[in-house]
Amino acid sequence: MRDIDERSRSGLRMALLQSLNPTAPLAYAKPEALHGTPWGLEILQSGMLKGGVNDAKGGNQSLEGQVFFSDRTRESSTDTTTRRNLRSKPRDYAQGNGINTSNAHSRALQHRMAQIILHALNSGKTLPSNAMAPSVSVADPKQLPAESAAWLQRFLHASYINKLSGRNFIGTPLDEHLDELKMPGSITLRSGEQVSELRGEDLNRFYHQAASELLRSMEDGKAPYLGMLNQGGIVPLVFGFEKINNLATHEIKYRMGPKQYSYQNKEHPLSGSQENGGKLKELEVRNLDDLATLCLGCAIKGIDLPTDLVVRVKGQRGEKALYLDASQTAMFKQKLAAHVVEQAGDQPLETLELQQLQRINSDIRAKNLSEWLPV
Repeated sequence: MRDIDERSRSGLRMALLQSLNPTAPLAYAKPEALHGTPWGLEILQSGMLKGGVNDAKGGNQSLEGQVFFSDRTRESSTDTTTRRNLRSKPRDYAQGNGINTSNAHSRALQHRMAQIILHALNSGKTLPSNAMAPSVSVADPKQLPAESAAWLQRFLHASYINKLSGRNFIGTPLDEHLDELKMPGSITLRSGEQVSELRGEDLNRFYHQAASELLRSMEDGKAPYLGMLNQGGIVPLVFGFEKINNLATHEIKYRMGPKQYSYQNKEHPLSGSQENGGKLKELEVRNLDDLATLCLGCAIKGIDLPTDLVVRVKGQRGEKALYLDASQTAMFKQKLAAHVVEQAGDQPLETLELQQLQRINSDIRAKNLSEWLPV
């Protein structure tokens, strides 16, 4: 069989990529490479995808420090089609889940639970307790704040965040589920030969110090900003790019056979590059609530979305995606800005405390945001 010529091949490719969704911009072509992340605001702020920024993924076959994409190549050498999980895989990564205390989902929730602990203690409330009496070893007494925060991080992750009960603290008022956050009734501190048992006010001071240091650490960049702004709930974003050239392939061996993953071993600018292409063209959010939180975060940090960016709103499986072009997104942002002025007055957003910004975000997400879209 004679091969088709390059012009026909290009035309066929563009026809296959063209979106049939009636809400998509005219002649809109689908992305060819996608990258899902819970660190979307930080990426928009830096203007590029950076390898090795976040903690190691783990796994004896993982390739650390690279920028991975889900692209329109075959996942296995035996496949006859492009990868079937082209969009679903990046969505999974965008959730920021993992088993370690360093994953984005855990860190955003650690921040929220530290806020809850501090709010209770600063209000003179007693933290609910359980029968646990752990021993905390302190290698250097001068590093007690950092070591107590590390202990609190591990405790919250193991006792709540890795269990379904941790989700009760996401997006709720600071004191609503305080009775479910049970802390050890005593702690034994060990530093060399010194042993001290903490109870009562001494224990409260330990918890206050640990929560304050954990909060500071998360706000210094250890947790994704949108996850903190959203009261512990990750805002997953999927970045969609035009075709990226010169991607390398990393193979991982599974029981059912090897699978191939595409990556780039250097930073990838959102504007694309002359050498590799790959300009950002689409940003996918789960719903309008997440879009509002993203736009609020951008306003706080002084970040402008690319002027020609298409926003794709895709919620539950089976629901048709909604596309917003730049003008529709601009109108949505105008409505949001007007609401922010009602809440904050003439105070610059960057001067407000995070808890004030969290309340503004929560109030916005409670609205019927579909009314903010042009008819």
